[in-house]
Amino acid sequence: MRRIGFAVLGTGVVTAVLVAVKAQLPAAVPPAAASPAATRPSGPSTAHVPAVASQPAPGVRVVDPSRMMDGSHLGAVFTNPFGPVQVRADVRGGRLVDVVTVRLPTAAARGIEIGMRAAPVLREQALARQSADLDTVSGATYTSDGYRRSLQSALDAARTGRPAA
Repeated sequence: MRRIGFAVLGTGVVTAVLVAVKAQLPAAVPPAAASPAATRPSGPSTAHVPAVASQPAPGVRVVDPSRMMDGSHLGAVFTNPFGPVQVRADVRGGRLVDVVTVRLPTAAARGIEIGMRAAPVLREQALARQSADLDTVSGATYTSDGYRRSLQSALDAARTGRPAA
């Protein structure tokens, strides 16, 4: 009888922890809310500050949409200390229309949580920028790097028509 009591108590504790973790995950942002105007900081205007031209990260090339072949292009697998990362880039009309996460680290609960939080953010950046020049998601450095590298290899495959190495 004690075992049943401990099992019920343990289930309750695990459920409470999972609910608390889920409550801390960021809510999905609809694409309209992710516009640049929606992400501006509040406070004094920064209109007088000159824009700084950003350069792509080392090893990242800006995609020329006119040179990409339509279809689904699988990126290479990049393994980090938490597991493998792989994406597939879908191109239509020479534009990147979707990025599907094929593999994310699943070795530990924390890795799963990080991947599930980072993947949608990285996907939205890729679609908005039409390249693999993505910002690193805070707390997901390894996953962001693997995602960026896999996406770059998929975009290279879309340009060359050859499978990613």
